[in-house]
Amino acid sequence: MNQENISIFDGLNSAQKEAVENVSGPSLIIAGAGSGKTRVLTCKIAKILQEGYPAESVLALTFTNKASREMKERIAAIVGYPTARKLWMGTFHSVFIKFLREESELLGFPKSFTIYDTSDSRSVIKNCIKELQLDDKIYKPNEVQSRISLAKNNLVTAQAYAASGAIQQNDAASKKPRIHEIYRLYSKKCRDAAAMDFDDILLYTNILFRDFPEALERIGGRFNFILVDEYQDTNYAQYLIIKKLADRHGNITVVGDDSQSIYAFRGARIENILNFKKDYPKAAEYRLERNYRSTRTIVNAANSLIAKNSMRLKKECFSEEETGNKIELLNAFTEQEEGLLVANAIFNCVYKERAPYSSFAILYRTNAQSRTMEEALRKRNIPYKIFAGHSFYERAEVKDMLAYLKYVQNGKDDESFRRIVNFPARGIGATTLEKLAGLARKTGLCYGDVIKRENLEEAGIKGATAQKLKKFIADIEYIGGRLPHVTAYEAACMVDERFAIIANMRTDTSLEGQGRLENVAELFNSIKEFVEEGEAEYESLAADGYEVPLMTLDMYLENVSLISDLDTNEGEEDKNKVSLMTVHSSKGLEFDYVYIVGMEENLFPSSSGFASEEEIEEERRLFYVALTRARKEVKLSFARSRMRWGSHVNNPPSRFIKEIDSCYILNPIPDFKSQIFTEHTYAQPQRFSAPPVQRIARSVRTNPAFKADSPDKVAAGQLVEHSVFGTGRVISVEGDPLSRKAIVDFDECGRKTLLLKFAKIRILQ
Repeated sequence: MNQENISIFDGLNSAQKEAVENVSGPSLIIAGAGSGKTRVLTCKIAKILQEGYPAESVLALTFTNKASREMKERIAAIVGYPTARKLWMGTFHSVFIKFLREESELLGFPKSFTIYDTSDSRSVIKNCIKELQLDDKIYKPNEVQSRISLAKNNLVTAQAYAASGAIQQNDAASKKPRIHEIYRLYSKKCRDAAAMDFDDILLYTNILFRDFPEALERIGGRFNFILVDEYQDTNYAQYLIIKKLADRHGNITVVGDDSQSIYAFRGARIENILNFKKDYPKAAEYRLERNYRSTRTIVNAANSLIAKNSMRLKKECFSEEETGNKIELLNAFTEQEEGLLVANAIFNCVYKERAPYSSFAILYRTNAQSRTMEEALRKRNIPYKIFAGHSFYERAEVKDMLAYLKYVQNGKDDESFRRIVNFPARGIGATTLEKLAGLARKTGLCYGDVIKRENLEEAGIKGATAQKLKKFIADIEYIGGRLPHVTAYEAACMVDERFAIIANMRTDTSLEGQGRLENVAELFNSIKEFVEEGEAEYESLAADGYEVPLMTLDMYLENVSLISDLDTNEGEEDKNKVSLMTVHSSKGLEFDYVYIVGMEENLFPSSSGFASEEEIEEERRLFYVALTRARKEVKLSFARSRMRWGSHVNNPPSRFIKEIDSCYILNPIPDFKSQIFTEHTYAQPQRFSAPPVQRIARSVRTNPAFKADSPDKVAAGQLVEHSVFGTGRVISVEGDPLSRKAIVDFDECGRKTLLLKFAKIRILQ
């Protein structure tokens, strides 16, 4: 091995070295959780470059900007930054946007087309539903958006959607027969506005490669190597693009873990990784099975679980870390007690292990479960943060400012126009917008062109208002004409100066108003940082004769539009807090201590009684992902009674608990099927020892025709029976008829406060 290879292979295990060494031909790298897949991918790219291939001939695709950035930094440390920066490396969307901008004229789009984020897209769909005079309670924008997204990910255009008898039959069966009309109108509005949504980026890249082979030749001809991270998460559209690009040379490496394929609801196809060797029969296969993250107990427990899946590639992960603690079950009577058990366990661990709060994560199947966890953490004064994606960019005032920037960049973007035309207030109301919309539909022009070309007064828009609109568009166009010559930050400052946005916001001296002002100031900071970081990145190349590009507004907007859930930076105030998130959001993250809550049938797995085997296997993979986020310790919690839609429901513990080999569980459930009716025998923190339920269960079982009395009959002093908590005496009743609450002292469960319109209570005495 020569000297230049030492830095690449140093520290790799034998399986990792084999995967890195082979740079030619197709390769499938099956990478278990915590097996160092990012390092392998990084080293393989560095090996390709050290073999003498130009960096421009390497295309590496990831799912997050964060992953792409980390890989590029690691490669730069090995081969040097000037070489690393020439790599085609980024997320699927960020790379494919570059292809589309190069060839946009073939598709009938300008190079400066706008990218609609999820909320922009939903807003346009709402307008389509309104324009078609459909009931938005039947045609719910979120649901329509999901259907259109799924269609695009399967390369079904609006025309194909309308022409498909099977799709129309399915929509009719769900009492939404006009979705095809919404899809067609939505597509037209996007094209008229020179805008694409996220799904369009994949759809139009496929159309480009299908309909214009010369474009495929121009783009595909530049790449000799293609490497794909998280291949198990690719959808059909991504799969086809990758395959077409790789058909020229066959030098394709995909890295992934079929056991972590959890995004079927977004169109991801586990078949892509399962069938890789069918697509490439001569593909080399490498298994990265050593887990560097978790204890042996956690890895072995996860293995015993995922072995129950039939759709999987052969792999047996192992750990050489310490054995570690067994998995503990926290058995709660109610969801409130579950929250207290979890909070108390975290508090005790922080005190005992001197562990920072940031080393803890609470994972749940649905976002709704966070409420009781938050309440319990607050009672214990435990700081926490909820992972909620790029919420900063979803704040109204931030979106308002971004809409200004989008509109000066693309004057056809009617969605941005509607958002900003009366911000700050300039006396342009809903009636004026309706008249403008009518003119736009009649003439086929965008709002900006309507204002410039049409006689607004004839359309019923008063002269003073018409002048305001014309001045607004003139100011927008003035700034738009300056964009090629100024940085993104200078453009933002020009917008603010011309439209007095910050000056108007300063007039709101309320606490909320000042908060909104601070958010806009932070947005300006982000634009400034983007420009400075970009200039610093290219500055080092100027000495080598490379042209340093201007960090323009279009570059900033593209960067912001592609920020994903895991790409946001934490502020200092968020550093030392317990993390709360869905299991889906946790993928790619790791924590010392992981609490997986709500481990009950019909919650995790969700709707198990109606799920197909494929859906159960996806849920099992999701639980596998949750388990393998932990480095040191896992606790699983479940509640015997949980409030769902205003009623108490009783679901048995999740089947997934039983599927873990009991030797890895500290306090296994003795009789899984009947445990909900058995004496409580599981280890619990002493402070929150769970009550026995034998008497309660007997009460429920011996009264199969349990019938609750009317809430208005319940009074203080009565002996009552609850459908779940058993017998007790009413201490007090208060509140109006719609919100009457009773405090009941139950024999077995202690004192509970019940909302009587939901609680099922029978009066005994």
